[in-house]
Amino acid sequence: MNFSSKENPEDKEYIADYLSQIPSSSPAQLFKEISKFGYIGQDNAKKAVSLLAFRHVNRLRKIFMDGIDKRLLPTKENYLLIGPTGCGKTFLIETLFNQILKLPTVIIDITSYSETGYVGTDPVAILTRLIQAAQDPLIAQIGIVCIDEFDKISTGKNNAVFAGAGTTKDVGGLGVQKELLKMLEGAELDVPTSVTHSSYADRKAFKTEHVTFLASGAFSGFRQIVNASKKQIGFGKNIEDYEEPNKVAVSYNRDDVDKVSYFERYGMMPELIGRFSRIVPFHALGKKELKMILSKNTIEQYAKEFELEGAKLKIDEKVIDKVVEDAFIRETGARGLKYALLEYLEDACFDFYSSKKKIKEVVLTMKKGAIETKMK
Repeated sequence: MNFSSKENPEDKEYIADYLSQIPSSSPAQLFKEISKFGYIGQDNAKKAVSLLAFRHVNRLRKIFMDGIDKRLLPTKENYLLIGPTGCGKTFLIETLFNQILKLPTVIIDITSYSETGYVGTDPVAILTRLIQAAQDPLIAQIGIVCIDEFDKISTGKNNAVFAGAGTTKDVGGLGVQKELLKMLEGAELDVPTSVTHSSYADRKAFKTEHVTFLASGAFSGFRQIVNASKKQIGFGKNIEDYEEPNKVAVSYNRDDVDKVSYFERYGMMPELIGRFSRIVPFHALGKKELKMILSKNTIEQYAKEFELEGAKLKIDEKVIDKVVEDAFIRETGARGLKYALLEYLEDACFDFYSSKKKIKEVVLTMKKGAIETKMK
């Protein structure tokens, strides 16, 4: 298959054949399908991203399968997902685009990238990762890129120390932001065929006009910028107005993220924020949602591990509540549930795998505020 920016009938037919294998699902069907993969909560965000996924595939089908002139259709869209850590931003993207639609999808940590000419990975290599994920240069050009930790490239958040040109990470992240501009808009770029620096001379043309970009970040401290902009004083303040600048477990609403000026004060180029047609706020997960995730996902995974060894794992309701409380206090969202549970499950696992006796049941209970393990 020719890795080229030139469109030709063979390429269109090749992409059309690939698209014919993607499930034809409505936004509502995609929304329901996500829950089957253990995704809990964030209904508004799920609706928004499900619609984006549908429109992405629908647009591609009209262009490559129905022969509609792309100039008659809206251009591709990019979304910015903003919300506290562990609230399900990247999990939603991985589940919907990779697991359900099976589109070429990459989730990259933008903090490892730097402006061209500085130590670090050239941002254009993001597309190299997409090519590798698709295992096909042409199909990669209709894929999905998630730029995680997007807020870390703000000019006000980067603490890198300049130590001479070409010897350190791009100062402030401004250079990275500039290099993302053209990529997100939909352009033709020279992309390295390998991520190693030695191969940068080996580049090929790559179009991003059909690649959907999603950026995600916690944007800790963003609320303080919003509150300062509203200039609320005295009895006009809310309790969340007094949150510490580095506190990340806060929720955002549409009013918080509607103004580009807030992001500009945060250290993001307004032109870059303007490349996102929709900013989707995520809320911090509550105890009820965390408990559902713990019970239906995390515990089931550990239970399966014990089952494969011929034993059942039972965890008392009070222990579950304790794990949820620990994760909630740590403000790590769903991501912290596994570690909070493992803290109490560690001794049980150690004794279980070390025992010479045949153990059929492992039970975690709460007694006088302490976790106890019983084995039968």
